[in-house]
Amino acid sequence: MTPEDAESFERTLELGKEIAASLPDHDVLGRWMAHHIGDLIIRAETASEAEADDVRRETATAVLALWNHRAALPISRPPLDTFEPVFTALERLSEPQDPWDFYRMFQRGSEPSEDDMAAAPLLRIALNLEEIVRRVVRTIVTVAAREAADSEAKWLRLSDHVEDDEQRAARDAILELARTLETYAGDADGQPAAGDTGLSKLINDLLRAEAQLAEARGALEDRLPGNRSESESGGPV
Repeated sequence: MTPEDAESFERTLELGKEIAASLPDHDVLGRWMAHHIGDLIIRAETASEAEADDVRRETATAVLALWNHRAALPISRPPLDTFEPVFTALERLSEPQDPWDFYRMFQRGSEPSEDDMAAAPLLRIALNLEEIVRRVVRTIVTVAAREAADSEAKWLRLSDHVEDDEQRAARDAILELARTLETYAGDADGQPAAGDTGLSKLINDLLRAEAQLAEARGALEDRLPGNRSESESGGPV
């Protein structure tokens, strides 16, 4: 076994120990799986030179098989599971977003034109609200992506030697999408300030949304029958 193979095997053992420790004692299947993995690890660590390669191969194969099927483990929250809903959301938000495309209220090609919005100013308000809501949602999801990476840090560290892992690839895609979305939203380097998790940017986006909503509310209040008649007669609005 080469030094590289030995290092990879030791890291696989560490991964197997953590999986075994995470399996619940109260679940029959979980208890059996934990015992089976634990037994293989003990055998691998105590095998004679003549048996070492075969036992290590069997142990590594079993641990990686469990890892590749971690979504089915009898654990309340399987490893890296936090990334799944975040990945789905980021994938949706990373799609090209033309005006009126976020809520998809109009069929493609039939969106209101500039002339339409000039004739019906409320359409312009609706479009502005769509953009600010999209920005807020995008920022919230990128913050969620960072939190998912933090909460899964242990499993990411233990599995970073595992090759061809679809969920790891999804995790890398999540972080790349988050960086892309942050850059699209106007962040120059796509990274939060030291000690910041992205919450300050989210708060700023929410303040912009509040201002946009206040503007929309004012425009709608101006259209109330009482306000309109007072405005037209020169009275207070």
